[in-house]
Amino acid sequence: MHFNSSLPVVVLLVLFTGCQTPPSAASSEADRAKLQITDAGLGDVPGCASGASATLADGVRVGYLGSDPTDPQRCLLEWSNRPHPLYFGFWSPNPQRPISEQARQAFATVLTGPVGTEALFRDDDARMWNAVTVTHTANHVVDVAGHLRPALELRVVRHDALGRSDVRAETHYTIDRATGVLLRSESVTPMADGGVTRTTGWQLDTLGQAG
Repeated sequence: MHFNSSLPVVVLLVLFTGCQTPPSAASSEADRAKLQITDAGLGDVPGCASGASATLADGVRVGYLGSDPTDPQRCLLEWSNRPHPLYFGFWSPNPQRPISEQARQAFATVLTGPVGTEALFRDDDARMWNAVTVTHTANHVVDVAGHLRPALELRVVRHDALGRSDVRAETHYTIDRATGVLLRSESVTPMADGGVTRTTGWQLDTLGQAG
């Protein structure tokens, strides 16, 4: 994950009743048709949600305070009585420095590009990681408290600074198309036996006053 250490963590194996994808491929295709889900990106980089509120699957309440007055793409969230600035509502760079222009452009390109769009930027603030690849991997429908919401999925891979191909950090972000709110994030870790472990770090259970 690329969030602050105070981010609530929820293990994937817990059964969630709120924000989840439809259980079958058939229902997913029906939902895509009904909601006119295509492979398109967003029409524009989403603005920061303001005045919205949400509850995570572990009960933590999140407030959305809009944009930082000095940067419209730096979204201000609040949970556990603490402010948490996240670029585009989900990305947290070095807290001491603003996001780089290269990273900003990479996320903007992938958010607005069709499925398959990929961009690369360097994360020079990280010690272990170097290049970061961002890919728009899918559009699908997510169920949030019984309401179907079209969503966009990004895959962010941070590559090892020493060039080791088997050392990487991969996170999937599911983003609500209507509001730009992060619905879900999942870390994917490769294992020595060739398998992977998946851990959910953010799972929205309810979303109110956000479209």
